[in-house]
Amino acid sequence: MSTLDGAGAAPRAGEVLVTGGLTRRMVLALGLLMVVIAGAFIALLLAIADLRDSASAARDTREELIALDALDKLGVDLETGLRGFVITREARFLSPWNEARAALPERADVLERLVAENADQLRRARAITRAVRSYINDYGHPLLAAARRGDTSARSVAVTEEGRRRIDALGAQVGRFRATERALITERQERADAAARRAVVAGVAGLAGSVVLLGLFAAYLMRAIVGPVLRAAAMADRLAGGDLATRMPTTGVGEIGVLERSFNVMAGSLEDNRDELAELAAEQAALRRVATLVARGAPPPEMFSAVAEEMAQRLGANVATVLRYEADGTATVVGGWSRPGTRIPIGTRLRVAGEGVAVSVLHTRRPARVERFEGPPGSVAAFLRSLGVHSSVGSPIVVEDTLWGVAIVAAARPEALSPGSEERIAEFTELVATAIANAEGRAELAASRARIVATADETRRRLERDLHDGAQQRLVSLALRLRAAAGAIPPDLDEVHAELGATVEELDEVLDGLREISRGIHPAILSEGGLGPALRTLARRSSVPVKLHLQTDARLADRVEVAAYYVVSEALTNVAKHASASVVEVDVDARDGRLLLAIRDDGVGGADPTRGSGLIGLKDRVEATGGTMTVESPAGKGTSIAVELPIDGGV
Repeated sequence: MSTLDGAGAAPRAGEVLVTGGLTRRMVLALGLLMVVIAGAFIALLLAIADLRDSASAARDTREELIALDALDKLGVDLETGLRGFVITREARFLSPWNEARAALPERADVLERLVAENADQLRRARAITRAVRSYINDYGHPLLAAARRGDTSARSVAVTEEGRRRIDALGAQVGRFRATERALITERQERADAAARRAVVAGVAGLAGSVVLLGLFAAYLMRAIVGPVLRAAAMADRLAGGDLATRMPTTGVGEIGVLERSFNVMAGSLEDNRDELAELAAEQAALRRVATLVARGAPPPEMFSAVAEEMAQRLGANVATVLRYEADGTATVVGGWSRPGTRIPIGTRLRVAGEGVAVSVLHTRRPARVERFEGPPGSVAAFLRSLGVHSSVGSPIVVEDTLWGVAIVAAARPEALSPGSEERIAEFTELVATAIANAEGRAELAASRARIVATADETRRRLERDLHDGAQQRLVSLALRLRAAAGAIPPDLDEVHAELGATVEELDEVLDGLREISRGIHPAILSEGGLGPALRTLARRSSVPVKLHLQTDARLADRVEVAAYYVVSEALTNVAKHASASVVEVDVDARDGRLLLAIRDDGVGGADPTRGSGLIGLKDRVEATGGTMTVESPAGKGTSIAVELPIDGGV
């Protein structure tokens, strides 16, 4: 696998939980953001609480001042009522006095309750209450009693001044109480203003801090997550487009770094798989090409050389050769391929001796890898050493459990032949073994068919000869004896003459039929005169007019002439029986070592060799001589038969 630009191996399950860098940073960032926001809200809540306390204190102060004003008004009402009664002696002026005196306890309690939490103000409130009670008890009641008695001292200046002094002292105490309350109001207002400022500062600081942290967090997310994810998406797009060599930098932390490394590992795996698939596809294509050669029965030298070339190309080797083991301890080079500058001598026989892959495969019948080429001159090992190779692998070619030969691939560099090369060339040797078995089977089949055809032809000749020399001659002798006997009978025996004449005529008809059968079995003219005269005789006897074009009159091999004769004979018979043709054209030519026959009629066509029309036997005879035969018979357009036969007749 290629280097992954710093990418390490993919993490094992659970490794993310161990590192957790990104998760920890996310938690820390979110925690810090929550702390800032929580701090801002706490400060804001404290400021609001201070404002609430200040508002409550201001409300209490207002109530205290109201209660103070009410208590101060009691003093005024007491003074007004008492002074009015003393001066006028009218009882109506005592109403304010009585009302104020009656309301004093309640209003004193209200004021003291409101200032109960402030010891100084509570003390002042109680002092004011005592001053009012002292005014009532120590000054008011004695003065009222004196005024009721009519004591003139009640109106004296000294008494009046005493009352004014007491009222002024009460007013001074009320003033001090009110001044203290105003100071408290000012202090509370300042505290409320400070709380409001703190609330504003806390809100602004919290908002600004949140914005800043959110910005930093967003930037971190962009750099640590969004950026790598976008790069991963772009890499995935390039991978989908076929650029498997692309990689991404592994700069991320935690899970993102694991993701980046995993993407790189995945890309590397895809690249390796693509290369492996490409190599596999190339190897399969090579095997298909070899299999095609095997299927169409290519000549062995062509097939063996093609196998050698495909093996060398697939393995990156310098030399590849196919050897056939011989019974005398040698091996024949039946196919080979090499890079320019090296020649593989096809047909050369080399000794299987010394140390080398050919020796190892011969002894073990198993694939072998050898990097030693030690052997005597003329051996396979010496031959490979002379080619400058330093490593070789070989696989046996086994045909029907028999070690037929070996396929060898050799390279100048040992590392060029990767592990598994033996198994790879074994796939080619299996095809070679199949091709050899097929070729041998085809050769055996062709030889068998040729033997059958030759036996049939020989049987035909023997039958024709036996009929000619045996039954036919005896019938001729019998006819002559009957004629002689008829001449010896007296003329007056007409019935006997008639009976012997009829018998002689019938015997002549049997003899003519026997001669016709004899000619059909194996025409003597074919053996005596050759193909040309025999075909002319067929043309003359045909019931359908025949246009015969002979381009050669040379004598050919017996089996070739017999095959050609029977093809024309059977074709003319089929035309007469089935074609309803008006004319038949027969062309015969010999060129380029082959005899060419073309038979065409203008009949109804539609001939099908698979329906037992007699063409199957002709095709077998033609192929038994190593030839080919094709039939074209479209309905309504006549039938054409084309035959090619090797002139030497060999199979």
